Amino acid sequence: MRIEIRLCTFYSLGDERRFFQGLKDVAAIKHIQGMGRNLMIDFDIRHLSKEAAWDLIALFWRYGISLVPLQELATKKRFSWLRDEKFYWHKRMFKSLR
Repeated sequence: MRIEIRLCTFYSLGDERRFFQGLKDVAAIKHIQGMGRNLMIDFDIRHLSKEAAWDLIALFWRYGISLVPLQELATKKRFSWLRDEKFYWHKRMFKSLR
């Protein structure tokens, strides 16, 4: 699966390092390519655990990155829990569907 995200503003080199370390900590991410202010992220969802999906959502949330590109995960049966409206991210992840 490939998603494209728009990068946020980083406030220090350490801030930027922490963001990219957070991405590197998600074992399912296979390749990251910068394209201007955007990132193309390729990952193998077969290796994406529920915990890693939570971490990815939290990372995007913390850095103000749109969650909309992660909607595609919710189309997979094992990630259908992402659609539950009780979760803090639901409105931001599915806002384009309204």
